[in-house]
Amino acid sequence: MNKQNISFNYSVNLVGILKQLRCTIVMSTYQSGKLMIIGEHQDKIDIRYKNFPRPMGMYSKKNTIWAGLGHGIWEFHNFSDTLKSRGFDACYLPTDIYITGDIDIHEMEYSKDKLYFVNTKFSCLCIKDPTCSFKPIWKPKFISILQPTDKCHLNGFCTRDGEPRYASALGTGDEAISWRKNKANGGVLIDIKTDKILVKNLCMPHSPRWYKDKLWFLESGRGSLSYLDLARREVKEVVKVPGFTRGIQFLGDFAFIGVSKVRESATFSGLPITKLPKRVCGIWIVDISRGEIVSFIEFAEGIDEIFAINILPHEHMEIFDQENELSHSNYLVHPEDVNFVKMPETPMELAAPHFDKGNDLYTANKKEEAIKEFQKALEIQEDYLPATFNIAIALGDLGRFDEALKTILDVVEKDASICESYNSLGYIYYKKGDYIKAKESFVKALEINPKYEQAKNSLNILEKEME
Repeated sequence: MNKQNISFNYSVNLVGILKQLRCTIVMSTYQSGKLMIIGEHQDKIDIRYKNFPRPMGMYSKKNTIWAGLGHGIWEFHNFSDTLKSRGFDACYLPTDIYITGDIDIHEMEYSKDKLYFVNTKFSCLCIKDPTCSFKPIWKPKFISILQPTDKCHLNGFCTRDGEPRYASALGTGDEAISWRKNKANGGVLIDIKTDKILVKNLCMPHSPRWYKDKLWFLESGRGSLSYLDLARREVKEVVKVPGFTRGIQFLGDFAFIGVSKVRESATFSGLPITKLPKRVCGIWIVDISRGEIVSFIEFAEGIDEIFAINILPHEHMEIFDQENELSHSNYLVHPEDVNFVKMPETPMELAAPHFDKGNDLYTANKKEEAIKEFQKALEIQEDYLPATFNIAIALGDLGRFDEALKTILDVVEKDASICESYNSLGYIYYKKGDYIKAKESFVKALEINPKYEQAKNSLNILEKEME
């Protein structure tokens, strides 16, 4: 168990499968407020938990991840070289946040330069549009008007030949949350192109996927993975797992399926899976060529539900939010401008951002944090005197006068031509009660710059106190 009170078990072959496929699983769980990274590193399972607001639908493609977080869609890009020195082959940082409002974003897919997403609360499929919260492009024909009332619990969709083609919903009603009335067998798969219902009487279907010329889907209330024989309009069950199935991605002959631990409640009462002697939460891996479960990871404590699953082609990856320091110091540059932009290389160039951040923290009255940033600048550029000087000022403000004195004397020793250094030295001696040395310091500051008003005022005050 780790410090976040999340414990897990996994099959002995999971590490080998991830290593063989050279991939990492990223999953979302809104119940726990986390994006989770599950991978293999140095022949061991590697799991990390990232806190984000209400993670729901996700999609990844070509070094980009889109995630429904809170009341918007976050876009993350892979800054692949950022953590290479630490053994990571990918590092995803946020580059855009598109505010949608609270619409219960479910599944997403990016195709032909458009990001499609299921707007479950308004019962429609949408695309991003910079002029509005969402742009509806399709709704089931049984929905008369779009309202934020989750009429049919439209939850999943997939593309075929680059266009949105199939969708899943838990009901066909046109009233607020009417899907709940017949949740055990009211689910449907819909052909978006023809607007026809392909199959009815499904038990809470989710996650339709067009893969290897088959329409796969999860019948969540039964805990099953199935596909629809389109010619015969027959559902072919492939395998069952011990929980509520939601979220799936394919890679080769493997299907990675999200499994949630649901309890008997108003939402899930009457479903076949609630009669199982044990229900679990985790990711089950199925060999679809054989219809067999081949591996799994089960969360024994701390996580009860999984929302979405993505498989990324990275052996060891990271993801951070916009508050992480890496998000402040990495930039996406348009290909047309790449020859005109150059990142810092010299020690002074590399130290400058820490110096600037230290100044911002000092202005925000965060003196201890400011000192740490100035020290980082000095670790890069040892003779960065402005950073040393600012450390002395911050130490003096904190009443740590012995440390401040030692630091400012170091500045004076390295450069005796800075009048501000002598003025600060005078102030420190004054606070320590050594008026003689304080006066000498103020006088020295004025010798360097006779018009230095701050030193003049300090000297006048000191002389009056010495009378």
